[in-house]
Amino acid sequence: MIERAVILAAGLGLRLKPLTNGAPKCLTEVNGVPILYNALNNLSSVGIGTCTIVVGYLSSFIRRTVGNRFEDVRIRYIENELYRKTNDMYSLWLARREVEEGALIIEGDIFFRSLTLRRALDLAGGRSCYLAGKYDGSRNEILIETDSDMRILTLKVLQKRGTSPGKARYMSSGLLIIQPSYGRGLSRWLSQSVQNGQVDVLFDRIIAEHVGETPLYVCEINHAEWVEIDTPGDLVKAEQTFPRIPSRSSL
Repeated sequence: MIERAVILAAGLGLRLKPLTNGAPKCLTEVNGVPILYNALNNLSSVGIGTCTIVVGYLSSFIRRTVGNRFEDVRIRYIENELYRKTNDMYSLWLARREVEEGALIIEGDIFFRSLTLRRALDLAGGRSCYLAGKYDGSRNEILIETDSDMRILTLKVLQKRGTSPGKARYMSSGLLIIQPSYGRGLSRWLSQSVQNGQVDVLFDRIIAEHVGETPLYVCEINHAEWVEIDTPGDLVKAEQTFPRIPSRSSL
C-alpha cells in the first residue's frame, strides 16, 4: 500500500512568466486554487499521510505558505540547491529514500482530480505505473508504448517534436505510482546518473534507459482528468477543464 508522496516543485517555471516572477509555479492559481494545494488536497482525500516536497526556486515562499501540515498530510521539505542547473531527475534523486519505500510521484505543475488518483491506486494493485492518457500527437510529451497487458515496452521524451498517435501509444500525465520493488531500482539508476554527471535531464529519460529491466505499466486516464501547466495557454486550458475545484477550507 502506498502511504507517501513526492512532489517535485523546484523548477523556475520560465515558460509561465510573468506569473512566476514573484512566486513558484506550483503556487499558480487555477480558478483561485494553487496547483500545489490541489495536489495536497487530493493526497489527503485518498489517505496519503506523508508528502515530501522537493523545493528550490523561491522555496521559502512555499514553506511559509504551505507549512508542515496540509489537512491530514504531514509535509517534509527537501531543498534542491542546484535547481538552476539541474532538472527534475536530480530533484527525484534527492528524494530517493522515499521512492525506495514506495511513493506517488507528482510533478509540481499538474492539476488533477482526486477521483483519478483514487481509481488509479485501486487499479494498480501491486504494480508500478504511469498514469497516462492516449497520445494525441502533441509535441514535448513523454510518449509511452505498451503491449496488450499495458506493460511499457518503450518510453521516449519527445523534445520539440511529435509523432503519430496509435492504439497502444500514451502520454504521461506527470503522475506515477511507484512500488518499493521498482523504487529501489529507480533510486539506483538515478544515483548512477548523478555519479555520471547526468543531472540536467527529465527523470523519464532515466526510466527510459532501463525500460524492461523491471515491470512498469500504464494506468489509462482520460485527458479531462489532468492538465500540465507549463504556459499561459495551459493555464487557460486548466481553468476551462476545472471550473470549480474546492479550495483549502481555511482559505
